[in-house]
Amino acid sequence: PDMEENAKHIFDACEFLEALYQNDQLNENFGEVSHEFMYHAPCHLRVQGIGLPAMELLKLVPGVKVTDADAGCCGISGNYGYKAENYNLSMKIGNTLFDTVKASGVDTVLTDCGTCRAQIEHGAEVKTMHPISILAKAYHNTN
Repeated sequence: PDMEENAKHIFDACEFLEALYQNDQLNENFGEVSHEFMYHAPCHLRVQGIGLPAMELLKLVPGVKVTDADAGCCGISGNYGYKAENYNLSMKIGNTLFDTVKASGVDTVLTDCGTCRAQIEHGAEVKTMHPISILAKAYHNTN
């Protein structure tokens, strides 16, 4: 199979949903989710140059307030930060993000990456969720 051709059809979940939105194909019947969140864009999504599709989608949900952390890497780097010998450096790399989250006062950070979620929960001591969870809640809250 032609891998370059296949790659054209592979998307991040929020990237896919934002494309549906841009083409007027996304169900925008969202119920209210009254909450303030901070969003952390994982490094692997930033380097893809796709923008911040999760934030764009979250702005469609009534009651959601979302702020881009824009505070760099969380420090986990795949499995790098899970290794005992890398722990201190991993946490040091993530400190700017952790401090930004703590200073914001939010109780929940949204990010598309599972390892980022684990690192942020540990370093910033807040709840984390995937942005899709908020969209699911918004769909569930429609009456």
